[in-house]
Amino acid sequence: MLARTHDPVCAPVRATAGYTGAVRISRKLRLLAALVFVLFVLYPNPWTLVRSIEHVLHPTIDPQAVAAIARTMPNDPRLIEQAVLTRVTPYAYDWQSSNVPWYFPTTREALRQGRGDCESRALVLASILAYKHIPYQLRMSFDHIWVDYPGHVNTALENPGVQLAVRVHGRYVFHWPKDFHLGAEINAQIANYWTPAPISRRILLIGGLVAIVFANGLVRLGRRAVAWGLQIAGRRQAVAGGEAGRP
Repeated sequence: MLARTHDPVCAPVRATAGYTGAVRISRKLRLLAALVFVLFVLYPNPWTLVRSIEHVLHPTIDPQAVAAIARTMPNDPRLIEQAVLTRVTPYAYDWQSSNVPWYFPTTREALRQGRGDCESRALVLASILAYKHIPYQLRMSFDHIWVDYPGHVNTALENPGVQLAVRVHGRYVFHWPKDFHLGAEINAQIANYWTPAPISRRILLIGGLVAIVFANGLVRLGRRAVAWGLQIAGRRQAVAGGEAGRP
């Protein structure tokens, strides 16, 4: 009778091949991983998002920050708005000015950046109007913020029909906009936040989410690849050992 021998090379292969336990990542854990992943892809420094939320809850209308600019401007609010939109804060997406999808700055940050989207322009305009003691109100829709003042001319983006909130006495008053179209809002959000995003961030976001969704399949595929690799290595070792033992 031949004695059973222990092969230290093939033993791990047999153990791996015979292992039937399944490693599964729960749906809740994958959801949590997806949320954390999206947060850090969009906001590598999450504190930026925290500051933005704080600023939108308490907008910093800062007349002293714009004093030097305000003194050079006329007293007509429409001419002031034109100057702000064209010269003081030319338009730029938040991706371009802050490298994040959405950021609500302070007035001084908006001036320092020298460009910005509707939040930056509204803060600068409101601060100049406040410096000149011209009455104004901050108004918001789902995808825009603007400054209302005496003589303001309504547009497709700035009118009572699309208004979601108005700031009155230091707080927001909300009501559902009369002119709301879901398809148009989705297109506006894509145009504001997805289309201007750097291609590298979009690829990273999509690739990472796909990997998280199919994490269990990737784990199984990895385990099989390891098992196959060990089997091949064991066979090669066995062949090499057999050839070495021949006379």
